[in-house]
Order: sequence, then structure tokens, then C-alpha cells
Amino acid sequence: MKVYYIYHSGFFVELNNHYLLFDYWKKEIPKLDPNKPLYVFISHNHYDHYNPEILELVNYYKNCKVIACGINNDNYYKISESEDLEIDDIKVKSFKSTDIGAAYLVEVEGLNIFHAGDLNVWFWDGDSEEQKSIMYQNYISEIKKLQNVNIDLAFLVLDSRQNEQDSLLGIDLFNEITNTKMIFPMHYSFDEDLMEERLEKLKYKDNIINTRRNSVYEF
Repeated sequence: MKVYYIYHSGFFVELNNHYLLFDYWKKEIPKLDPNKPLYVFISHNHYDHYNPEILELVNYYKNCKVIACGINNDNYYKISESEDLEIDDIKVKSFKSTDIGAAYLVEVEGLNIFHAGDLNVWFWDGDSEEQKSIMYQNYISEIKKLQNVNIDLAFLVLDSRQNEQDSLLGIDLFNEITNTKMIFPMHYSFDEDLMEERLEKLKYKDNIINTRRNSVYEF
């Protein structure tokens, strides 16, 4: 298995018999073997998670299927929040985001791969205690659905726009609640220096992958 960090929340996973592309926005994806199917996952329609140019890839690469939440396109497999979907030999379970759209758990080739989309503890300066409580409970409610799943890879939000303590909360809670082998932080765009600094402040660090050090990880 190879995991490619593309940019922001974009990741490409190369398996023995499948390609998976999550929340592509921009920059290059690896060269594809036309005999291997490609599954593209779009968590929602924010510009930094969905680039409509992905349709060019679908049209060019015939062995491609797109799974999308909140986007009306006849070429896509539509999925709602909290829904199960089976496509070929892949099982997809969606989770409700704490922003908009969905997070995805993908079961493929004996692996469980989770992409959070914008599912995160979104605390902002100026939020009331009531707003924070609702946000916290909504996040916990979704993550607890993963308690009995052995997750091999998780792509989770570490947003540099939040203050330091708040930006780390989502990953720390995810590690407390789930059994996850590897976590890749995302959603920090070009703020790589700040991302690296904050990784050192996480409560749990042993399973965290620093996506700045390499763009390709082989396991």
C-alpha cells in the first residue's frame, strides 16, 4: 500500500487492486494504471474539497467511479450522511460532518480507511459555551460509531486557523475513542511550519504521520 499526500485534504491511496482518491482540490496525482479501478471520494462541495475538474479525469479514465455527498451530478454515486453504500467490492459508510457533507469509512482489500472531510471539533474564538458544547457532543456522537472498528488509516483535520489547543482536540479525541493504526493530519494547506509545531503538542503521537516529511508513504 502507498499513501500519497497531495495537498490540503487531498490524499491518494494505491492498493494492490484499487486506487482511492479523497477530496482532491489541486496539484498532481500519481500516474494511473488504466487496468486498475479508481474510486474518487468527495466529502462536500467546498472549493478546497471538490474541484469540478475531476470530471475530466472521469471522462478520460474510464475505469473511474465518483462517490459524492451534496453534489448533484448524474456521473456520481450520490451518498447522504449516515448511509451505507456498496460499489463493486468496496463498502462505504458515511458519517455526518460537524460542518457540511460527510466523512467516509471505506472497507477495501481487508483495510478500513477513514477520511474525515470536515468532521472536526470546530471551536472558534467568540463561540459561546453552548455552541462549543453542541459542537463537542456532535463530534463525539459520530466518532463513537467507530469504537468497534479497527481503522488502518485515518485522515483527520488539523486546521491552522484555530487556536493551538482547539486545533488538536479532534485528533486527540479520535485517538482516545478509536483504535487507529495511522493518522495523517490534513486541512492545513500551506501552514506546514505551524502544523509541525502543533503535532508535538498532541496528547498521543505514536501513530501520527507528519505529512510534511514525505509526500509518499509505503506500508
